[in-house]
Amino acid sequence: MDPKLICMCILILSGAFALLSLGLLLIRLSGTVKEATVLMTMLETTINKVNAILDDIDNKMDMLNAPVELVSGLFSKGGLKSTALASLGFLTSLFRKK
Repeated sequence: MDPKLICMCILILSGAFALLSLGLLLIRLSGTVKEATVLMTMLETTINKVNAILDDIDNKMDMLNAPVELVSGLFSKGGLKSTALASLGFLTSLFRKK
């Protein structure tokens, strides 16, 4: 065998090995992509559940904030006067209707 033929055989064998390795890599990569897709769908449902919980917490915090704003309005500068005048005006309007 001449050296040119031996070099060609080595080149063909290395090319076949490279193609075989590339095929195995692509097969494993497709399995990894499938697993990532499954994980992303599970993550999407988890994110939707977390969003629903956070919306519920936000609504409850808004409901808790209303009494705090009412009480803080009483103690703000001039808030007690305006509240007293408003309640006095409400009481006088009740007596006028009778």
